[in-house]
Amino acid sequence: MVCSKEAWEHFIFVPHTPPKRISRAAAGGGFLQSCRPGTGVTSQCRRASEQERGTQLAKKSCPASRDRDRQDAIVGVLGLAAGATAATLAPGAAFLKLCMMIPPPPSLPTPVPPLSAATATQQQQQLQLQPSREPQGGFLDVLLPNFNTDTFIWRVSMLQITEYIGSLLIGSAYGAPKLCSLYLLGASWGPAIAQGAVWRLMFPMMLHANGLHIFFNLFFQMRIGFGMEKQFGRRKFCLLYMFCGFLGNLISVSVDPMKLAVGASTSGFGLLGVWAAEVLLTWELLGESRPRVFMWFAFMVTSCVMMSTISPNVDFVGHGAGMLAGFLMAIILADMREEHQPQFYGKAKWMAKNTTFVLVAGCLMRAITLGPDGPIPFCGTIFHPRQMPF
Repeated sequence: MVCSKEAWEHFIFVPHTPPKRISRAAAGGGFLQSCRPGTGVTSQCRRASEQERGTQLAKKSCPASRDRDRQDAIVGVLGLAAGATAATLAPGAAFLKLCMMIPPPPSLPTPVPPLSAATATQQQQQLQLQPSREPQGGFLDVLLPNFNTDTFIWRVSMLQITEYIGSLLIGSAYGAPKLCSLYLLGASWGPAIAQGAVWRLMFPMMLHANGLHIFFNLFFQMRIGFGMEKQFGRRKFCLLYMFCGFLGNLISVSVDPMKLAVGASTSGFGLLGVWAAEVLLTWELLGESRPRVFMWFAFMVTSCVMMSTISPNVDFVGHGAGMLAGFLMAIILADMREEHQPQFYGKAKWMAKNTTFVLVAGCLMRAITLGPDGPIPFCGTIFHPRQMPF
């Protein structure tokens, strides 16, 4: 079963089930209209042909309509393909994967400073004189809005792909990394963290359990990550992404140390928490966008609840902890203008800072000082891994 974050209890004794292959096909159709002479409606046919020729010339001069049709077709085919793939794996998984194919979170309106009447009139006149241009997007713009290779989210995604290939080279079974391969590369394991391997709180976000696992995680984080990094800046976005993964893994290990966990979804769900914090702080500025934003979050939460009743290997504590980390860190890093700040702005930042400090200090003490000392699996080394059937 494909999971956003894979976790196993007593992983040395759990075999791995090979993934299934799925085939799909698509078909299309069209229509043709013609007008023949000699039927008594030659003038009507001529006028119809002239209108059709004018329509074709208009489409050639404005290719935005063709781009929109092509984008709608691409998104529809991808949605059906993802739904068919996930539905074969599990009913709840189908619901979650379909939610990953929806458009990115609705962008929040940026407040505009008040303008004088003369300046506003001048800008309106300039806008009327300028020709209207509709944005033209290609295939990547449909799949990944604001796609840019010179971003942190793109580089960390490429690093995660490299880590996945390395885990396959160390040891694989049925096309997926073996559990010992994941452990050697830094998967989260409570007893190892209690003995000082605190780097296992960061490395799990770079590892994945199988091909579908890494595909959906990378697609999800890049689909909303490019726009978010463009909005917040590279440094702030990097801090948000890494802190969400760290605190998500830390809380997950503190709650249940006896499980092996990998996956970037602690950071991915953290991005959702960032959106939730931004909606909370700008709720009074949203206006008519409130119902649309509320429906988007309701759909995501419902999808997670559906998945929680289906798959036994999903680390839901890590998911929720990552979202909480993103929510808290976004409030701490918020820098709103004084005229746009809500009444609870100061109290919210104070609560977020204190809550984050208590969570980090308490969970570190629970995981390292009070965590179990064993067992430590014997998997060999990275260059000489132990050969196991799973």
